Amino acid sequence: MASNRWYSRLQTVFYAVLLAQLIFAVVVWFLIRGQPVRYFVDADTDIYVVTGYAVCMVGGAWFIDQFRARTMTRQKGVRNRATSSYRATVYIRLAILVSATLLLTMIALLTANFEPLALVVLMLAAFYWFRPRAGEFAERYS
Repeated sequence: MASNRWYSRLQTVFYAVLLAQLIFAVVVWFLIRGQPVRYFVDADTDIYVVTGYAVCMVGGAWFIDQFRARTMTRQKGVRNRATSSYRATVYIRLAILVSATLLLTMIALLTANFEPLALVVLMLAAFYWFRPRAGEFAERYS
């Protein structure tokens, strides 16, 4: 029971952060309804920049995750600290995605533009895809 407690806490943190992002995006959606759309540069440039940023952050989270997974096999005594290593990997990749989601939500709030909020929905799907999974932990550290 105590050995599974770390995983339950990890999942609790994950779902709390997911819900917080979702609530923030919904609040912003209600705040910008009916407001005139503003742009930093122009409509096309703004969406290209934020889309590129979002794609880079998803790619960065995936790259960091894969890099840490590959380096785990080469480290000595990794089984002794497997839980803390996996927790750190999950927190790093989720922090990268949260930063992108929050930036997109803030851009939507500042510009009253719904397009970044559409990207937030995709980022939340990516965030969920990177959720902690027991099978992933077992595969990497067994």
